[in-house]
Amino acid sequence: MQLKQEYCLAILSTLLVIATSNPIKKLLKTKQKNVEEDRLEIEPPEHIEGVHMNRDGTLNKEYRQEVFLGPDHDHFEKSDDETAKKLLTKVFHEVDKDNDGTLTETELANWIFSRTEEHYQKAIAKNKDIFPKVDKDGDGIIHWPEYRLQFLTSRGYTKDIIDKLEEAEGPEDILNEHDEDDYILYRDRWARADENGDDNLSENEFLAFLHPEHCKDTMMSLVDEILHDMDQDDDKKLTLAEFVSLPLGHEDVLEKETAEDEWVRERRKEFEQHIDLNKDGKADVEELGKYMDPRNRIHAESEAQNLIIMADDNQDDKISLQEVLDNYNIFIGSKLVHFDWKVHDEF
Repeated sequence: MQLKQEYCLAILSTLLVIATSNPIKKLLKTKQKNVEEDRLEIEPPEHIEGVHMNRDGTLNKEYRQEVFLGPDHDHFEKSDDETAKKLLTKVFHEVDKDNDGTLTETELANWIFSRTEEHYQKAIAKNKDIFPKVDKDGDGIIHWPEYRLQFLTSRGYTKDIIDKLEEAEGPEDILNEHDEDDYILYRDRWARADENGDDNLSENEFLAFLHPEHCKDTMMSLVDEILHDMDQDDDKKLTLAEFVSLPLGHEDVLEKETAEDEWVRERRKEFEQHIDLNKDGKADVEELGKYMDPRNRIHAESEAQNLIIMADDNQDDKISLQEVLDNYNIFIGSKLVHFDWKVHDEF
């Protein structure tokens, strides 16, 4: 009996070692990573490069680096200080079109606007790579059922459950709450991107589905998502209190929250300086559309002004190479501190 117990324990130990060995763990991690990457590729990204705000309503902390350094901004942040300064020096000379050794507001605005265009070209290139992977039957268009199957499979649903959506009265009968919300948002985006109304998307239409920020006809889907998450009284406008996530009836504590909470101060500044353009205390659909449009030149001009204000140490309304290098964390981002503010939920 004792020998039998010892034998069983030995077998269990061996299985445990195999199950937790590095090759197995590596394989499992690789599979999990592949699933996550596939899911991210076929779904509209949460983080939108070159846009002030992410899909979940958080402010884009990488915005300045994305619009000044372009799609390769990650290379700067991963470099040591000496290498980063050499790369930044190279960028400086590219921005300095008249070669006078300084950067004017116009030069900075033109440069930032061109880097924003690079993000659009990056989205086009990535879409060309993704499209044939999603177009499983290779007919040059993606059918909604074709996309829906891949999207929900990546969320863990079986084909049998997905097929039941055809007969269900609504997705709430089949999907969990989070997946239901995304399903409804994606279905709406799909309809907006579908120019000819055939419920299929061509390659260009699929680009509009994944990146509505770069397509004027689908831009409003981003605005609708913002309003869906923040517009508490459903009046199709955002007040400052709504933008900083104060619940209805608690507007009277706005000043107190501003004084005590960095998150509120940051969002209040963003709302008052960049969103509420007519200064009436509310952001309507038009203002939100302009705010979310990365190709709106006003963003490049505003960021150029901000860079000069922050880096122009001698107050001559221009930035020299030395001023850029002395303030290089402004342009590249601090590698020592990276704040990732979460949705404000104190209330």
